Order: sequence, then C-alpha cells, then structure tokens
Amino acid sequence: MDKIIFEKVGQRLKQARESNHITLEEAGKKVDVHKSTVLRWENGETEKIKLPVIESLANLYGVNPVWLMGYDVDMNANTINYNNYNDDEYFSFTIMDDSMKPILYDGDIVIIHKQDNVQNGEFALIAVDDEVANVRKFSKFDDFIELSAFNSYYPTRRIDNSQKVKIIGKVIEGRISKIFKD
Repeated sequence: MDKIIFEKVGQRLKQARESNHITLEEAGKKVDVHKSTVLRWENGETEKIKLPVIESLANLYGVNPVWLMGYDVDMNANTINYNNYNDDEYFSFTIMDDSMKPILYDGDIVIIHKQDNVQNGEFALIAVDDEVANVRKFSKFDDFIELSAFNSYYPTRRIDNSQKVKIIGKVIEGRISKIFKD
C-alpha cells in the first residue's frame, strides 16, 4: 500500500463526493483547487493528486483514505468495536511514530491478531533482533525479508538471514484518528 492506484481513484472520489451530496466547488475549496481540477481527478484526466489531498478529501467525505487511494479495503473510515476481540487471540497496539503515515498516525490504535507468520504484502507488528516492534508491510524473498513503512521518508529495511525477525501478529483493524481532525 505504498502507491495511489489512479485507475480507481477517480471513480471513488466521485462516488464519495456524490454520496455525501458535496459539490465539485465545495470539494475544491477544501483542498484549495478549482472545481475543474476536482472534475479532472474524478474523470481520470490527471494523476496530479498528492497524498495530503487524498487525506483531506477522505476527511471531508468521511471515508477511509486507503480506500480512496484505490485499495480494496472497507470504504468507511475505520472504527474499532473491542467487543469483537478476546484477549487470548488479540491485543491493541498504539502507533508511536509517523512511519505509516498517511494510513496510520502517531497515537492511532490497531488490533493485532497474535500469530507468528503472515503472508507477503500483509501488515504486521514485527520486531528485528531486540529492537522495539513496529507495524510494517511484510515481504519475504528467498534470501531476505523486506519490512516497508508507508511513509516514504522511512526506507524499506532489508533483513538477511543473520538477523532475528519476530512476527508478533497481523494487523487486522485500525482506528485512524487523524482523519477526524481538521
């Protein structure tokens, strides 16, 4: 989940805007662009849309910014119902940095399913050697593992077989508090 999937963004922008009865002009004002720019985004005529704009529009529309970016996740902004989880298999974890921004922010809470393996491309709480655990996208190759943050300021970390990688659990749900703030 490190790129915007432009093939889907336009349709989703339009769907979210129209379902909230927001005009092109209102959406444009929210992100300081002319309504014609919003229309070009919705029609797929330009890919000149940045992640902060996606985040602002997701906030305006009340939708999940990851969904708006084109990924196959729930359209609705994430909320957590703790009654769905028991302490034997699940626990909550508070994000403590901006490495997963704009998907997860410092202070956001994720639900972790306790398990010691994940599939390629899944997000997990992972510790390397005896370092503090972080949420990262997991990718396994023949001779190494890559751990990727969503924020491009954090480089992808390549872990060779000499280092100890501990998968604590798979991220299954998150509460994105940032999208509810202006």
